[in-house]
Amino acid sequence: MSQPTCEPLVEAAQKLAQDLDMLEAQLYALEVEGMNQLLPWRYFALQPQVDRLNRKKLALQDAWNRAMNELVVCRSGQSSP
Repeated sequence: MSQPTCEPLVEAAQKLAQDLDMLEAQLYALEVEGMNQLLPWRYFALQPQVDRLNRKKLALQDAWNRAMNELVVCRSGQSSP
């Protein structure tokens, strides 16, 4: 059972995981849209949007990793560095 003081970290990690899932869904939709395009220029026109979402996904993944590290520290009873 997590300590009550760790609950905000749990909630933050859950929120970040939900945001990552939403981004994955958006990326998948763009992938499907790109593959369904018969015109190559339209596929390439989607690429900047895919790149932007990938950058956002990497930033969210980093934030989730930090949140999980903080949660481990909190649950182990150590103070955060």
